[in-house]
Amino acid sequence: MIDINIYSILGTAVLGNMIAYWYSPIQTAKVRLILLFKRRRFIHGLLDEVLNCSKCSSFMLGIIVFWDLPIAALVALLGFIINFIIDFINEWYE
Repeated sequence: MIDINIYSILGTAVLGNMIAYWYSPIQTAKVRLILLFKRRRFIHGLLDEVLNCSKCSSFMLGIIVFWDLPIAALVALLGFIINFIIDFINEWYE
């Protein structure tokens, strides 16, 4: 089990955002994985929602890494805040 500290919680939230849409090289593999389950509508919809939402991907990653529901909820909240900051900075540069 991973040692729970603020660095691992923030790092997990950032990784959730990277999976959702921030890290470009992983996006093509993610789209192919989602399209692989196109015939199974439930799994396709679930994967589409979880892998394209920063809160959802951060929460699931937090559950997988920490095996603790309150910490996973905190990771999801931090993922949402990080996503908001990234969107705000991108808007500011435009």
